[in-house]
Amino acid sequence: MAVKKEGNGSMGVIAMFVILIALAAWAFISPPFLMKSIEVERTFSIGLGGQASDQWIYTQTLAPSMDYLKSSASSIKDTQALPSAIRGWAQERIIATWLWLSLITYRGFMLLLYFFILFPLVVALSMDGWGVREISTHRFSSQSPMKHRFGVVISNLTLIGVAIWLVLPFPIPAVVAPLAIIAVGFSSWMWLSNMQKRI
Repeated sequence: MAVKKEGNGSMGVIAMFVILIALAAWAFISPPFLMKSIEVERTFSIGLGGQASDQWIYTQTLAPSMDYLKSSASSIKDTQALPSAIRGWAQERIIATWLWLSLITYRGFMLLLYFFILFPLVVALSMDGWGVREISTHRFSSQSPMKHRFGVVISNLTLIGVAIWLVLPFPIPAVVAPLAIIAVGFSSWMWLSNMQKRI
């Protein structure tokens, strides 16, 4: 029990550390830097999937982005009552929040697009893994718990990596999206094919 409590305590410290880093980044990151990140992301996306894919992603991103911009217009007006030293910073934070959310939304729709494209591959890998597991039930062979564990670890690390990729304000090559989906398919095959015969 003491080990479990200690593990929970360390996870809490890590979570607080991550939140503090995110708040510091939000407090000091500049809107021009975020705008540049969005432009670089679009360049990556066009290079990977072509103009049509970027157009679809960008169109889907515009609606929620504009909705936030409209709601933040009143917040910008409210900053006029603040002292001049704080006013500029507060207005920049509103614009930076809009741009950061736009970047997250853009990456989210990019991930969704490549998920739809690569979904048949993920299904095929998962079904093949399940088929291998079913065939092995009629053989005198044992499943590998190490490979099963490896598949689970790869799946978890991929999901954590995607969550981090979505929120990082730095430009990252768009190849992360398809690679993450392929990794999920591969890890599904790995842990399904090595699942124990008796559950």
